Amino acid sequence: MPSPTPRIRTRRNTRPVPAPRASSEAEELPAGPAEQAAGPPQPPHRRRVRMLVDVVDHPDEVAYATVLFEERGWSVRPAEPAEAAPRAEHRAALIVEVRLHGARLGAVRTAVAQLELLARQAELGAWVRDAALVEHERGPRTTYHVHRAPPSGGRLRPAAARLWARLGGADEQRAVTVPAGPNSREAAGAELAARDLGGRAFDPARHALRVPGHSDENPPLARTPQERRVHRAWLVAGAVGIVLAVACGMYVTWADGWWKLPPALLSTAGALPLGRTAKETRDRSRAAQWATGVAGTTALAGFGALVGHDVRPGTMWATLLVLALVAFTGTGVALALRRTVFTRHAAWLVPASVPVVWSMVAWLGGQMHDTYLSLFHIPPNVVPAPVTGRYLAAAEPMVLALGSTLFFVALVGWLRHFHLTRDTTYRLFAVVLATLLAVGYALTAKILGNDNAWDAARDAARDVMVRGVTPSDYYGLQGRLVCVRPLKPDEPLAVDNGPVPTDQAVLSFGSTGEWIWLWAPHRRSQDELHSFAVRREDVQLIPALQPKPRCPAG
Repeated sequence: MPSPTPRIRTRRNTRPVPAPRASSEAEELPAGPAEQAAGPPQPPHRRRVRMLVDVVDHPDEVAYATVLFEERGWSVRPAEPAEAAPRAEHRAALIVEVRLHGARLGAVRTAVAQLELLARQAELGAWVRDAALVEHERGPRTTYHVHRAPPSGGRLRPAAARLWARLGGADEQRAVTVPAGPNSREAAGAELAARDLGGRAFDPARHALRVPGHSDENPPLARTPQERRVHRAWLVAGAVGIVLAVACGMYVTWADGWWKLPPALLSTAGALPLGRTAKETRDRSRAAQWATGVAGTTALAGFGALVGHDVRPGTMWATLLVLALVAFTGTGVALALRRTVFTRHAAWLVPASVPVVWSMVAWLGGQMHDTYLSLFHIPPNVVPAPVTGRYLAAAEPMVLALGSTLFFVALVGWLRHFHLTRDTTYRLFAVVLATLLAVGYALTAKILGNDNAWDAARDAARDVMVRGVTPSDYYGLQGRLVCVRPLKPDEPLAVDNGPVPTDQAVLSFGSTGEWIWLWAPHRRSQDELHSFAVRREDVQLIPALQPKPRCPAG
């Protein structure tokens, strides 16, 4: 039975549609295997997913698919016969390469989902038949710095000159990077002698080459995947050994008697990983690796012992936890904001946000002052408060709220890095999330600020009522225990919420108007406000006698 003829949709294009074209890489590079024709290595952290896509075998459909894919920045070319085999009937095969930023895990799944979603939205007859992650490993490279050759003859001067050159003091400010290997030094010399770059000619008779600490003259080459995994495991073990040596050195100072011995012995657990991963000793004997590792871990343990005199175990583990949390959050925020509208327009977004944040800080500081005075039943608009105190009061809750907000942003960044969110299909979600985070940040800062102010006010009231001492300053709001003495004892005294206690000390925060509000801590009635107000011109406020606050007789 003959197969049915596929139904082709027709579209009216307002602009001419180009024919499918091969990628520039296929034009420039000779034919060969798929890995050979893939082109030069791409920038770091960029993943390339190559897909075999079947499209309805019609010129308009193929051209339309090519335009859609290339508008997304994906390279498109017709599939070679070997790539498309076995050929599907009534379908044209295209090779589409999607480039992503992020982790290796989940890259293929995300690329396929993006292409299929685009095909559904555009009502395009396209299907992904095969997809594979293409990775081009960049071989190790070595950097050589040119420096003046040390003089010959004598002993002290050449040794000092060699040390000076090794530290970089004799550099001629020229460096060359070549592929690493046993002949990399000769290759670097040939590169330098081949050109006079920047007017700094290289003369083998007067100059020499050095390898800085960040480079490696002869790294291990042609590793198998298993060897690379083993090397990464040794690197992780070395990093753990460094932290363990410092922690054990601290515990030596904290332990007593024979309990000092276990951490002292355990501090050398990372000696072999350090010796095997250090480039100076990795090719030497096992004894040299052990000796180097033990020396390094002993020095780290000694550093930990010096620091351990002033640090307690709880403080150390809390510090490590905070550092790990900061590293997780900072990296996640960077992953969440890179290649977004925030980074592209940071030049004007950051200056535009300064007035908004500045006004929010002032508003929150004022709210905290109001909350603090509300416990003493004192109107906030009659108490003098410095402007700088408002900003200082709002700093702590805003920083805490910012940390909690950035933590959620970091979670989104890590999800984005592992391709669990798609930038192109969740723009509305990103806008809604940014709005919710902004609102959540403001509410969190206000709640934390009010709680901070309320707790400080209760502590101040407890100090006055129980301990009988002057409360500490709260970001510019300073209460003082004073005694009220009417200037005209024989005449009635104008008072709000009286009577005026003249034999008990009261708390004053100052005043900016004609009336001054005072707080009487000795009033115990629940229905009676502790605060009252008198006219400043009718009374005299004198400091209460100490150590127990009391008012002088008469």
